[in-house]
Amino acid sequence: MKQLFVLVIAVLLFGPGDGKKKGRQGNALYVQEQYEEAMAAYQEGVGAVQEDGPGAVHSGLLNNLGAALYRTGDMEQAGIAFSSAATMALAPEDLVRASYNAGNAAFKAEQLEQALEHYRRALLNDPSNADAKFNYEFVKRQLEEQQQNQEQQDQQDENQENQENENNQDQQDQEGEQDEQQQEQDQQQQQQQSPDDAGQQQDQQQQHQEQQEREDPTKLSEEEAQRILQALENEEEQLLRQVQKMKTRPRRVEKDW
Repeated sequence: MKQLFVLVIAVLLFGPGDGKKKGRQGNALYVQEQYEEAMAAYQEGVGAVQEDGPGAVHSGLLNNLGAALYRTGDMEQAGIAFSSAATMALAPEDLVRASYNAGNAAFKAEQLEQALEHYRRALLNDPSNADAKFNYEFVKRQLEEQQQNQEQQDQQDENQENQENENNQDQQDQEGEQDEQQQEQDQQQQQQQSPDDAGQQQDQQQQHQEQQEREDPTKLSEEEAQRILQALENEEEQLLRQVQKMKTRPRRVEKDW
């Protein structure tokens, strides 16, 4: 990855406008690596040519301001300054320079798609620019690798999710089988206990009946009832023989006329 910045010096030395003085001051400070002070000078120069519109001086000041911002590590503001420099450029070489620098700032900020677009813009205006072409191919390969890695990661995540779903389904099936087995065991135990339960219930009923008989002294037992019935039959037989021995005639029916 080639990160070569081209400062605009000649235009700022000999170009028209009040901004050229601030541009020269900024360039001197930049060379001395006093980037904060250089930024202030460039910003004053941009303010001086703000009303002039697009042009070499305006584009050059913005480009150099972006370079100073880049050196301080502010990639976001550096990219904005370079993009503004490209917008203010009238000459193709100014546009190529600003676009190339904007690509470097976007790459440094890990904005690969934006960087690729800036390099592409530079190459469209200067297909022979070796640095822009090298960086374009370099960033393009990185984007392709990122896409492949993302696809692999997505596939791994999908496989893991499917495996987790299968494991959950297997666990649910096992729990269902265990529930069925438990139900079958419960039913078998109930069936095995049913005869004993019936016998216990019968014994309890018999005990309850005997208890009631003991508690109710007026209730006759079966043997006592049989004796009483036999005695009644004997008395009826004796009464019948007594009636047969009577020799009385039936009474005569008298008329009432």
